[in-house]
Amino acid sequence: MTMGKQRPVDKVISPAEIIRALQAGSITTAQAQAMFNGVIPIGDYKGIAAILDLDKLVVQPLVWAEQQHILGNLDGVTAGVDLLTLTVPAATAAGVVITGSILVPAGEVWFINGVVGTCLADATGTIVYNWRCSLFPLAGVALGAPYHTAWLATPLGPQFDEFSAIATLFAIGNKPVPLRLPAGATISGQLMNAVGAAACTGVVGTLQLFGWKGKLLVA
Repeated sequence: MTMGKQRPVDKVISPAEIIRALQAGSITTAQAQAMFNGVIPIGDYKGIAAILDLDKLVVQPLVWAEQQHILGNLDGVTAGVDLLTLTVPAATAAGVVITGSILVPAGEVWFINGVVGTCLADATGTIVYNWRCSLFPLAGVALGAPYHTAWLATPLGPQFDEFSAIATLFAIGNKPVPLRLPAGATISGQLMNAVGAAACTGVVGTLQLFGWKGKLLVA
């Protein structure tokens, strides 16, 4: 209040506030339309008015467009980029896991059609292999869930995990679409001296990524 007068307050509800109210369920679509003097694109979904979903209409189709642009090759030969080497030192105790990760750089999106693991067995035959993807959710584990439910015994010479339209013909565990890795995603290879086994005699394994770098359209 100034000099006995009240300052006028703008009580106009903004479109952003209406959207938040819709998302919270505190108002209906009909109420939102009555309150907002602009245009809210809606459609009919199974007899119910629904707000136009721009994510499904615009953003998700761009994921398909991203892989149509091949801007770089991933062929499993460049250390630190698409090639990971893991070394289990001699005398490593049972249950110890050796882990290394490949990180998709900022501003890039990768499409993987093959993850290839190779590892010779050590003299005691105790080394096992797996890999993880940070996009596979697992509570409390930043590296994500393992791709294989159980560790794979070595020697692996090599283990092909493939992602393509024809891949399931080669092995039922393969997937029919490329694995999309956005910036910040990781693929982590792991070798472990199996629990209950004697100390290993030392072994080296590799993980290779095959695929391509796409055109980033969806951050």
